[in-house]
Amino acid sequence: MSEEHESLDSRPDFDENDVWSVKRFTSARNALKFYRVMAFITGTMLLILTVEMIYKYLIAADPATALNFGGFNLAAAIAICHGWCYVVYLIGCFWLNQQMRWTLGRYLILALAGVVPVMSFILERRIHRQVDAELEAAVVVAPKS
Repeated sequence: MSEEHESLDSRPDFDENDVWSVKRFTSARNALKFYRVMAFITGTMLLILTVEMIYKYLIAADPATALNFGGFNLAAAIAICHGWCYVVYLIGCFWLNQQMRWTLGRYLILALAGVVPVMSFILERRIHRQVDAELEAAVVVAPKS
């Protein structure tokens, strides 16, 4: 009977690095969702910017007047939109990086994915699988009340 009692009181076997608080676990899930949305938006805006630049500098007869419509400069609007989306994407990368407790190098790789066409889509898929696996293996503990 005493062996049975000891086994009930013993701690489960798990790695200390897999212990997450409920708050951190929830924040990591939310950071992943935010990162995924911003990776898609930033990647799409980067593709639009790339197509715009190819048209403006390789196809259009006059790059200075290309994509100007009655005083509205579409090329500048696309560049500004991508720039601000990229800033928000960097915030999402930082949030995810902090919650997952990754290195600065991982953050820099995430940041570079927002400026290399198509890379944000590829990396988003890989990061999503990796974070899901880490969160699935996590041991979530609630604070003592």
